[in-house]
Amino acid sequence: MKFYLAGLVAVLLIIFLIDSGKVKPVDWEQRYSLDTKNPYDLYVFNAEIENFFNSRKVEREWLSPYEHIKRGGVKSNYLIINKNMHGLSDSLLLEDVAEGSNLFISSENIFADFVAILKVKYANIDPEMLLDGEHSNYLQLSMTNKTWGQKKYRLEPVNNSFSFVEMDPATTTILGTQTKPDGKVSPNFVRVKYGKGYVFLHNHPQVFTNMELLEKPGGSEEYVANLLSYLPKNLPVVWFVNGQTTNFGAPDNRTPLSIVFEYPALRIAWLILIYGLLLFVIFHVKRRQRVIPVVQPLRNTTIEFVQTIGNLYFQEESATEIVDKKITYFLDKVRTRYYLDTSKLDERFALKLQLKSGKDPLLIEKIMKQIFQFKRLKSAVPDDLVKLNDLIEEFWKK
Repeated sequence: MKFYLAGLVAVLLIIFLIDSGKVKPVDWEQRYSLDTKNPYDLYVFNAEIENFFNSRKVEREWLSPYEHIKRGGVKSNYLIINKNMHGLSDSLLLEDVAEGSNLFISSENIFADFVAILKVKYANIDPEMLLDGEHSNYLQLSMTNKTWGQKKYRLEPVNNSFSFVEMDPATTTILGTQTKPDGKVSPNFVRVKYGKGYVFLHNHPQVFTNMELLEKPGGSEEYVANLLSYLPKNLPVVWFVNGQTTNFGAPDNRTPLSIVFEYPALRIAWLILIYGLLLFVIFHVKRRQRVIPVVQPLRNTTIEFVQTIGNLYFQEESATEIVDKKITYFLDKVRTRYYLDTSKLDERFALKLQLKSGKDPLLIEKIMKQIFQFKRLKSAVPDDLVKLNDLIEEFWKK
């Protein structure tokens, strides 16, 4: 066990040293998460969003648009900023917009069915744009209002070559454009009148990310402020962040192991611990068997008992009692071994004993004489005991 534990500690220490000296690679995945600080996340925008709305309180909604509207509430400015609109393009949103709410969407992948309701066509204007070369992968973003003027924001690299190619001029207003390196201009930010409210469609959510707001000189904060300035100031702001952050107000389903698996080093250490213990159990099951208890053999205490009794009699110097016991044990053994009746000790008994035992008749006669003498006198001296003991031991010799 000590060997296995020492090996495990050594492996964990090596992993820690390797991981601590390793430069963590930049995570370029476009998650648009509110909780992390990767280039394509919304950590900075989430921290500063109230400033973009002049310190107005922004409600971050973890429910889906359908659940939020069904729950009831006042008319609002709805905000969606994500790479994809999966689970957010609900027709109930448009019904609420028709009643007086407003909807702002900044997404690269806007569903055709959704924009078709608004009489807008969203399509790829240049499929080869992202592959033309290192100097062509950028766009100049501009606004049509007088506040922005002739300013342009350079978006580089470009992850989206789509644009709003067709729209109904009676209901749609172009608020922003994108200019390709070859000079071609196309709409990238439009406002659609829908019932009593408006739908704002923007196709470059990248401008809201950490990389665009902070890492570039002259970040996108001014451009983002102009985008959001079109939302009416008299309505509260509801930002749908389902899947982009931990659920606000919802039960926390994370476990302590969730924290372990968030970090690669802890995850590897945990898996090594589990697999190591599993191998340890498997090998020990095969190589070690259950401990078999030692069963002590039964001890023959007869000799010890006799020795103890003999010592007691010897200490008391009672030859009479010892001779009596000697005779009793001798006759008992004769009954057990030769099946003779010892109730009557006469010449007939001596003859039967001699025939069955095959012992010397003279020896049997001497033993019988010692027994008769003791029976008659009811007492004995040590010499009598020694003599009787010698005769009995001689009788039982093979």
